[in-house]
Amino acid sequence: MISREYEFHAPKTLNEALSLLEKSGGNAKLIAGGMSLVPMMTLGLAHPDAVISLNKVPGLDGVKEDGGVLAIGAMTRHHVLKTNPLIAQHAPLLAEAAKYVGDVQVRHRGTLGGVLVHADPAADYLPVCLALGAQIKLQSAKGVRTVEARDFFKDIMTTSIEDGEILVEVRVPKLPAGSGSSYQRLHRVEGNYAIVNAAAVVEPGKKKGRVALGGVGPTPVMIDVSAHIASGVSDDALRRVSDAAFAAAENAYGDLNGDAKYKQAMARVYAQRVVRAAAAQAQ
Repeated sequence: MISREYEFHAPKTLNEALSLLEKSGGNAKLIAGGMSLVPMMTLGLAHPDAVISLNKVPGLDGVKEDGGVLAIGAMTRHHVLKTNPLIAQHAPLLAEAAKYVGDVQVRHRGTLGGVLVHADPAADYLPVCLALGAQIKLQSAKGVRTVEARDFFKDIMTTSIEDGEILVEVRVPKLPAGSGSSYQRLHRVEGNYAIVNAAAVVEPGKKKGRVALGGVGPTPVMIDVSAHIASGVSDDALRRVSDAAFAAAENAYGDLNGDAKYKQAMARVYAQRVVRAAAAQAQ
């Protein structure tokens, strides 16, 4: 149970939420689905003076087209990402990742923004956002700024969000026609966090390819594999991809699921798998 008292606020506008956050002096936590914050508070790992719910703030959820970009509200639930037709057409990696998140209840309650802010190194959306070239839109009382996904994650459960800022939107470029993508993960139990996960995008017409890996360090890592697959996705090309993945996972750490060497070895395996699958889809 949560043993420490705290104030609870349920603002009905974004400006009200921003005002409450600014007045808190850094001692408040935002709550969306509560899938991460509530367990942390229960375990005594987080003890804010105030909790500010975003669930009554309009305009923070949903998926819409904005030219060549999908604008996805931070409060968009996992189930929506899994089933939305715009996501399926233009950013299928997100839909693939969403189906692995938790169970049915969690997918109907948890949010995209909540996962990104929590920044667990093995969370499903982190490598996906890197591979898709997503941008994170942050708003404070001072204004709006946008951060590239590759610069957003700073350390284990640490992001570049500053005091007084709220993640309001994730902007995902639409994949070019003819592209292929794949998301795969290693896990012991369905619904658990991944041990190692990988996302790949291959653009054959431009001979471009990129792989992002999670669970192999304090933050997700991305590899440009364009040079390796420029002449096709041969066995030799895949060996080069796996070598690059092994090197990128140099900061892997051990935990109950395996030591650092095991995770580096799995980085090799899953980088190969997603590149092969993405290339096959593109063809």
